[in-house]
Amino acid sequence: MPETLPEATPIQKIAAVDKSKPTPPITPARPGSIVLFTDGACSGNPGPAGLGVLMQDGDSKRELSGYLGMATNNIAELDAIRRGLKMIGDKTRPVDLYTDSNYAIGVLTKGWKAKANTELVEEIRDLLEDFRNIRFHWVRGHMGHDGNERADELARMAIEKRETREFES
Repeated sequence: MPETLPEATPIQKIAAVDKSKPTPPITPARPGSIVLFTDGACSGNPGPAGLGVLMQDGDSKRELSGYLGMATNNIAELDAIRRGLKMIGDKTRPVDLYTDSNYAIGVLTKGWKAKANTELVEEIRDLLEDFRNIRFHWVRGHMGHDGNERADELARMAIEKRETREFES
């Protein structure tokens, strides 16, 4: 009798992507840049929230799966960016940051007025002043982009495990 596949975990169900559709292209990172993929997630809005960060610098990679407790999706998205920026040691290097949050890009780079989360937005804006060459890129979520999918998986793992962990390779 054939072995049956185990039921998908909540993370696998959320991260499932229709592989029959082409993955839309994203703006490629610049040669030599530090690449950040950030994502926030919550179960309910507000609800238990987590963040995921994937940082790639050449052949090295660092990942963060952070549990936030009760928060909104926008707080999780912003805090993922804040934590990702803090992971970067050399702020003179070019940075390409990818996020699926139009809200975060808007309040951080397009002059949108933040009606909520103002302290967090200001903290991130202050952090951004230390960087010489950073570019934000919007990527459509849940479309099969490896970096974005991994950041989402890390955020959901934080919610599921209710813990913060960092990985390095």
